[in-house]
Amino acid sequence: MNDESPDDLLQEIAVKHGVALDRQDPILIVQTLHMRLLAESRRTQQALLEDYRTTLDTLLDRWSEETTTKAERIVTATLTASTETMKAQMATHTTEMTRAIRKDVAEVLEQTEARMRRAQTLGYVNLLAAVVTFSAALVIYWIIRL
Repeated sequence: MNDESPDDLLQEIAVKHGVALDRQDPILIVQTLHMRLLAESRRTQQALLEDYRTTLDTLLDRWSEETTTKAERIVTATLTASTETMKAQMATHTTEMTRAIRKDVAEVLEQTEARMRRAQTLGYVNLLAAVVTFSAALVIYWIIRL
């Protein structure tokens, strides 16, 4: 029964029930009261729905903020953990690279020292050869001069 006019209501009652009512019939008071109650109920329900919508919007805003805060915490924790892991891996790789470089440098130093010893020995041999040659030259000179 939406906003039906009393004439429509009287005609519907006559068709369905075979009873003819006039506009002064007290049953129309019930129809008027019913229409007013429906209108009041509609307004009250609309106000309740608006209040519920406001409450839901408030809750959604709060949940959104909480979710954003939690997501930021998770991202921050993940970044911190990733940074720590990356630092640890960098330290490990740096240590390994340092060991490898030291090993290579030590090998090169050993090779250089071995070559230096050979060069020093060769220098001593050359010096000895020069002394022997010089001595031989002195002996020959002394023999020739005598």
